[in-house]
Amino acid sequence: MLEILLVANSAFKIIKETLENGKEISSCGSAIANFIGAEDKLKQDLYKKKNSLWTNFLGKTDNDLEEFMALESIRVKQEKLREYMQLFGRANLYTDYIQFCADCRVSRKEARVKAQKRRQYIQDMFLKIVLGILITALFTGVATVLFILAKKKGLI
Repeated sequence: MLEILLVANSAFKIIKETLENGKEISSCGSAIANFIGAEDKLKQDLYKKKNSLWTNFLGKTDNDLEEFMALESIRVKQEKLREYMQLFGRANLYTDYIQFCADCRVSRKEARVKAQKRRQYIQDMFLKIVLGILITALFTGVATVLFILAKKKGLI
């Protein structure tokens, strides 16, 4: 969690310095992308940690204050980013940015679902191939045993 927060802080520092030096907000697009990516990753990791099997099984509660403070830090920086976009960006830049972030989240979710379906398809095909090989080996073994028995009895 700390390394993700470090990425978000460094990305926000780049955004802030870029704007303070008089450059346009579009020139720090990669830093904005890193900041938003770190925010999403932090939220995703915290969600996984809270819903972890081990956390639920052992009845542990993680450090909620630390998680809250990390999310609060991101929220404050997100608010500053909104202010920067409204001050230094074009009209309706922030609303377009929010829509773009929502679209990106939807596309990432669709990509995860598609990857999961592909992984499931590959697992199914692998299991079918292994099952086919095992059934073929079983029939070959049975046929071999029957052939040996028939040869011993003199039927062949």
